[in-house]
Amino acid sequence: MRKRVVALSGPARGKVSAIDYAGMLTIALGAALFPLQIAGCGTKNETSAFDAGQRIPDGGFGPGDVGSICPGADCDNDGFDAPLDCNDNDPLINPNAFDFAGDNKDNDCDGTVDDPITHCETFPNKPPGEPSDFARAADLCPNKTARKDGTFFDPLVKADWGSVKGYGPSQRIWTSKTKPEQVGIVSAFGGNAPRQGGSMIGLSNGPWGTKRPRESQSLDEPDFKLNDACGAIPLSGLDCASLSNGAPAGGVSVQDWGELTLWIKVPSNAQAMGFDFSFFSSEFNQFWNASLNDAFFVLVQSSTFHGENVAKDANGLAITVNSGFFQLCPKAPGPAGLSQEKAVALQQCVGIDGDAPNGVLGTLTGTWFDGAGSIPNDGTALSTDGTKKYIYGGGSGWLTAAFPVVPNEEIQVRFIILDTFDGLKDSAVILDAIRWSPATAAPGVQRPPIK
Repeated sequence: MRKRVVALSGPARGKVSAIDYAGMLTIALGAALFPLQIAGCGTKNETSAFDAGQRIPDGGFGPGDVGSICPGADCDNDGFDAPLDCNDNDPLINPNAFDFAGDNKDNDCDGTVDDPITHCETFPNKPPGEPSDFARAADLCPNKTARKDGTFFDPLVKADWGSVKGYGPSQRIWTSKTKPEQVGIVSAFGGNAPRQGGSMIGLSNGPWGTKRPRESQSLDEPDFKLNDACGAIPLSGLDCASLSNGAPAGGVSVQDWGELTLWIKVPSNAQAMGFDFSFFSSEFNQFWNASLNDAFFVLVQSSTFHGENVAKDANGLAITVNSGFFQLCPKAPGPAGLSQEKAVALQQCVGIDGDAPNGVLGTLTGTWFDGAGSIPNDGTALSTDGTKKYIYGGGSGWLTAAFPVVPNEEIQVRFIILDTFDGLKDSAVILDAIRWSPATAAPGVQRPPIK
């Protein structure tokens, strides 16, 4: 039986030469939320056993293998024929697969083992950029192996800005749309660097990067009102409770909507998707343990999820100042004169620059969510009547979210940040490192490991 070497390179690489593959961060195997690690790259020419429809039943390659007759051109039924499919005994290896690092396989059949594409920043012609530029900034990248028709597998099917629409008083229809000033592709947010590659997404329910997020005015009409935001989004159960925190569900309204929606084709060998994010809010600590807070949601539509939120704490609540992950703020007891009614909120704080030895990552420094620039310029805020003093600003630190997916399915992922009740006292989120895992993962959020 004759064998031939298949090594896809040259022209296939040239079509995506703008993507920088050197020094890439890759996905570690075996962890439920697949933390980021540095992985080295090597090359290996795999020998395909295919000639005149022959195959090796056990998937092995090398001298002495015994072939058998394959009844069809696509022996593993993954939609690709040899030699484009560099291992037609394994349906998880083909040009639509993600090349996971560390498994010593050429998953995507580009001729090189363990060389995933993990960053693919594009440069917008005009700020803030198109929604697709934001997807690339968060590392949702195409493969580099040309398929039979000359195209490349790209998990990004479509990207767009989102909005919320619903009835208000007197049956008026209100709409809050994502506005250009609410979004940004950034290389840093204060002292927070991208988790992967050289850029990340910034979303805000006020002007992105403002130096006074507590004092920004609403971007929507001042009297904007939805009768039932939970129904308009839609949200149910604990997702809705994350906004209302005990208030009647029908009375919840939202404003200053910021949303990036991605339609994503799952790679043929991926079982889970993950991403990193960090949430900041100027509502801390004045509105800690209160209802109607700003919130961050990631709503997924797939064969497994039907609009449920996958970014939530251990109690099933969305990311707000009430979240169990909201831990970056001044350490207790706080400045002198602090209103004691909210002082208990500081007990879970680890300090403005986190607590790296205990895995709480990130910083408030330079984000303007640390009280800088706020009247009276001491890191605190006064109540409207001037009688009470509160801490101004805080954050969650970096977190990793993950959820299961089905190979080859198309999913919709909505990244949403919003104001609740009014458009005042803004919040922001940074997003990065969208990535895949070959192992399934229960939906959840946890602290990422220190890089």
